[in-house]
Amino acid sequence: MSEREPVVMFSDYACPWCYLGRARLLRAIEPDRPSLIRPFPLSPDTPPEGRDIVEHLRAKGIDVTQALARLIPLMQEEGLEYPTDLAGRRQYSTRRAQELALWAQDHGTHAQLEALHDRLFRAYQVENLDVYSLDVLERLATEVGLDGGAGRVAIERGDYASAREQAWRVAMQAGITGVPTYVVGQQGVMGAQPVEVLRRLLAG
Repeated sequence: MSEREPVVMFSDYACPWCYLGRARLLRAIEPDRPSLIRPFPLSPDTPPEGRDIVEHLRAKGIDVTQALARLIPLMQEEGLEYPTDLAGRRQYSTRRAQELALWAQDHGTHAQLEALHDRLFRAYQVENLDVYSLDVLERLATEVGLDGGAGRVAIERGDYASAREQAWRVAMQAGITGVPTYVVGQQGVMGAQPVEVLRRLLAG
């Protein structure tokens, strides 16, 4: 394996474990090691207007109190902000957010793309912003130094819808069934693994 072989992280901004997993990957990875975030459809049926996240999780059989009790200490260990109560929060579609990231990959610098990923994670996981909203996406892109207006136009026109759908198909064809999943060459691990596990993956 080449020392420069990229780390691919399949992810969705709606996934709190991906938010945690990205922080762990950034601690594990060498400063000059290339990394890529690839979109995955965690909840592709999320309506444009969003839905109550607690009701949705309970409908899936998830004990929200237990999930938070497990997740919050892990977030704190990584220095990440995360809500202690999900009441009143909404799950939003991340289709457009993923398309914005694909647009940024073509029209921004690597640093801007990385900043956008982090901004979108924070917008969804901490601020509970509607990342399906074109107004919100334009603002977030602008905040990280991208041409938010141009990004908005591209997303509104659907310029990156087919690219996002293709990325979803690639993930499925690669056998990705959950996120985060990290892949280096022919090796991979699923879940927000500890930093030590990720370092072993990176070392090959």
